[in-house]
Amino acid sequence: MKKLVYYVSDDFLDEFKTNFNSNYLPLYLDGDKEKIKEIFSNPENVIESSIEFDYADLFLESEDPDANKKNMKIIWESLKHLSISEASNEKLWIALENTFYLDYHLDQLKLISGKTREASVISRTIFNRGNKRSLMINNIASLWWIAYYTINPEAEDPFYLTNRFMEGTYRGNAIAYFSSNLVSNKNIVLGTLEAIYELIDEGKMIENRYSYSSANKLLNLTGGVVILDLLSKDEIKKIVKDNLLKMENVETVSEKTI
Repeated sequence: MKKLVYYVSDDFLDEFKTNFNSNYLPLYLDGDKEKIKEIFSNPENVIESSIEFDYADLFLESEDPDANKKNMKIIWESLKHLSISEASNEKLWIALENTFYLDYHLDQLKLISGKTREASVISRTIFNRGNKRSLMINNIASLWWIAYYTINPEAEDPFYLTNRFMEGTYRGNAIAYFSSNLVSNKNIVLGTLEAIYELIDEGKMIENRYSYSSANKLLNLTGGVVILDLLSKDEIKKIVKDNLLKMENVETVSEKTI
């Protein structure tokens, strides 16, 4: 179904973020879909762009444990023509998650529990953690960006690394890994992920957020000696695979079994 991508207006975005805790947060905590729809149907708040996309409903994680893998493919296939500038724009993602994908957004918020629920609802609905980190926290933007970084069109299965990354606690791993300024070159990402998953599959490392954040630290150190952007995917992979187990906080299998 062909639709036009929405943006929120500059004036509304400023008001929405400034007054979010007092005026809007209760609506998201309570899942007040109709009130949110009313706010985001106001043409002064939401503007149609000239960008077309093929809209499809997203699956709800509360009903389908594989929803996020499926949704990542839906979001990517429908919006992969976005430019990097467009896909980095908070006005687009705030509009999309509160219009076309509101059911999914509210379902994701409903699944959050514990003492940090309020803070998590805020950070998933407005950008309040810096742009790059917020893109990896936002319920819709994170799906697009994970796909962008991890799909390898040259692989036999282009979505292998993507699906592998989406297993388990992918949200925490995405924030730990993709929020780094180092992560901008696809050769770096693909080489790093291939190394991480080979170490896991060879029974040498336990996967957790330190698998990813420590790989970033390792490459940052390496970047002081060589220009990482000039290295191939396989060269990045070798550096990570040969050295990651030596990094602090990386949990090896031998450590886990002692």
